[in-house]
This record gives sequence, C-alpha cells and structure tokens, in this order.
Amino acid sequence: MTPQRWKTLQRVVLDRSRYLTVVLEEIYQPHNASAVLRTCDCLGIQDVYIIEERNKYTLNPDVELGAAQWLTLHRYNDPDGNNLEKAVHNLRTKGYRIVATTPHTDDTELFDFNLSAGPVALFFGTELKGLSKEMIHAADEYLRIPMYGFTESYNISVSAAIILSHLAKELHLSDLPRRLTQTEQQKLLLAWIRKSVKSADLLEQKFNQQMSGKSG
Repeated sequence: MTPQRWKTLQRVVLDRSRYLTVVLEEIYQPHNASAVLRTCDCLGIQDVYIIEERNKYTLNPDVELGAAQWLTLHRYNDPDGNNLEKAVHNLRTKGYRIVATTPHTDDTELFDFNLSAGPVALFFGTELKGLSKEMIHAADEYLRIPMYGFTESYNISVSAAIILSHLAKELHLSDLPRRLTQTEQQKLLLAWIRKSVKSADLLEQKFNQQMSGKSG
C-alpha cells in the first residue's frame, strides 16, 4: 500500500457514519441499485441493507464505480422468506427509527424531518410500486420529498440522492454522534486494507506464522 492510499483511508474513515443507514426493498434495476450505493459512499453512509424477497439485487459496475467495496452490505435473501421482517427487527434492535420514504403520506416533509430524535434507517422501494404495504405498515415514521409538478414521484436513485444529501449535510452541521467508534474505525480500516492490498490473506498468514515463531 502506498503512503497516499493509507492517508486517504484514514481521512475517509473519519467521516464514515452509521447514524443514517439505507434499506433497499426489492430494487432490481442495476442502474438504480448501483447509483444508490455510489451516493452512499460519496456521503459517508457506511451501511446499506438489501432486502431481496422476489427480486435479485444486481449492480452495474459502470455506474457504481467500485463504491460497493467500501460499504458494508447486509443482504436479506433467505429463500424461506420474512426478509423484510428480519431486517426491520435487526434495525430496531440496533436502535434505528424505521422511516419509510413515500410520496403517499403527509406525515413529514424532508425539510421538517427531526434528525435529532435518534439514528435513522431510511427505506426505499421498487422502481414502479415503491415500498410494499408490509413495509409501510411496519414503519415508525414517513418521509416525503416536497414536489410541485405533475409527476407523482422521483426515480428511486434520485430520491435517495436528494434525501441523503440533505440529511447528511444536516448531520455534519449538528452535534449528533455521527462518527464511528474508534473500534469500528479500526475494523473498517482493516477491511479496506485487505481490499487494497494484493494477496492480503497470504500476507496475513505469513505474518501470523512469523509472530507465532517469535512467541515460541
């Protein structure tokens, strides 16, 4: 690893956050799936949860441009089903507010959303139908982007970019605990180093053998 790459990893990890996280339900178009990951990486959002009940989540490398390798992807694709229920339960256990993004409710507009009420898991739905009825029912809160034209909704990747850009800026300007803990930063740096160095597993194995020999 070059010194420049190491400095870049150290700089980027300081702005990684799990206060905001993204959940994608049944996103099936590779262009949209990839664009959302690219947005998350650009804005420092580390975790993306992917629910694959019927649709397989695939990426377009020309769109995501390697963003996926820097993110932590949590995939829920158990063939026995209940993947949405499992994801929601896991996020609630971690202390997240379950927030559905939808234009079909007047609960809270984006610019009035209270970010300080606790960590937020933002759910985005399919390209055609949006979030499922089950997801809408399971949500704690509802968030919509104000619109002033004839068209009912934005493209999923555009919606994600608008919402995440606004909330990430608010988060950076706030005193909320947005940064990863030191332990989380160290684990993430190690994961990134392994992806940055060729034959990292062999180098680790050789190092462990050398250390084992010294301790013996």
